[in-house]
Amino acid sequence: MTSTIPTEVAEEFAADVVLADDITGFPAPDPETVTEVFLTGATGYLGAFLLTDLLRQGLVVHCLVRGADTGAARRRLEENLRTYQLLDGLDMERVHVHTGDVTRPRLGLSEDVYDEVAGRIGAVYHSAAKVNFLTLYKWLRKSTVEATHEVLRFACAARATLHHVSTTGVFEPDRNRPPRGELDPTGPPEALSLGYTKSKWVAEQLVLEASRRGVPVTVHRPGQVWGDSRTGACQANDFVWRFIKGALQTGLYPRRFKLEMNMVPVDYVSAVIVAVSRRPEAVGGIYHQVSPGTLDSEEILRLLRSAGYELTEVSILKWMKAVAADVTNSMAPLLSILVESEKVEVAEFSDEITRELLKDSGISCPPIDEKVFGGYVEYFVRGGVLPAPEGRRH
Repeated sequence: MTSTIPTEVAEEFAADVVLADDITGFPAPDPETVTEVFLTGATGYLGAFLLTDLLRQGLVVHCLVRGADTGAARRRLEENLRTYQLLDGLDMERVHVHTGDVTRPRLGLSEDVYDEVAGRIGAVYHSAAKVNFLTLYKWLRKSTVEATHEVLRFACAARATLHHVSTTGVFEPDRNRPPRGELDPTGPPEALSLGYTKSKWVAEQLVLEASRRGVPVTVHRPGQVWGDSRTGACQANDFVWRFIKGALQTGLYPRRFKLEMNMVPVDYVSAVIVAVSRRPEAVGGIYHQVSPGTLDSEEILRLLRSAGYELTEVSILKWMKAVAADVTNSMAPLLSILVESEKVEVAEFSDEITRELLKDSGISCPPIDEKVFGGYVEYFVRGGVLPAPEGRRH
């Protein structure tokens, strides 16, 4: 891992990229012999799929879950799995739920539980994140930056490899550069448009510094995580799906709107992270989970029409006025982000190191074509999130 912290960091972030002195290195355990692991973020979207894939590896998974007590935390975990059609068939006897919070000292665990779990696990998967595109960096610092310190401390106490989930959002958006590879420089944080991506950049710097101190880690940067390519299960609060729902609510679609993202199915992201984490030669590396190409506004409109929706193209201004006129519109609270997204360049990404590592694994990124997109639509129609396409309403 050769990525380094920039020599000059904006004052806002300078103190936050300093790793605590008590985080020190240790020899990496053999991932092929690890039988018990620790997972944060299991009640999130990607975390639910990571839990599923880890269980499929035959592992015992200790999940850190917020809740009033263990019973409430387990019910919350199981409901999340059920929402994404993952619960059936899972061996939940191998899931150990611990009530806690990544932002608190010792992860909110009692000293006895902290030590007992640390003595059992050989890997930590840190996918917990507060995803909020409207919040400033300073309001995400505790849940992202301070939490990363606590997770690193726990990994050190357990002498376990940390598998840290970051994001491709840590790269400065710039279409004029070649695709960003795993070892290309990230940031600078002041060039990142969202408080969320700034906080993820700072957290990643802490993990990279821990790696330089000898802590065994892997860093994973997914693109924009989208639905399960097999079942269609999606998260409704995703920015692009809110944009799509907003368009369907108005019956209008913004012409030549600048919306382009690297959308990648969640099942692929999870499969790559788990597969990489089980390879001894992967320790110390940075890995991208991205699609070969981007999904832009025109392709989204084509996919919507192929799914049976009838939308009238109008100017961006007319579309935004229609959204703003309806306070119940899915995109109404996000119009300010929409305006800013028009000004942001789109970065492209490369995943050569990741694909080389997994070339014999049989894992490949599914294309988001009419079949996969249609599965997403069906999932949301069943859940009452989207209206049925015109041809299916009768």
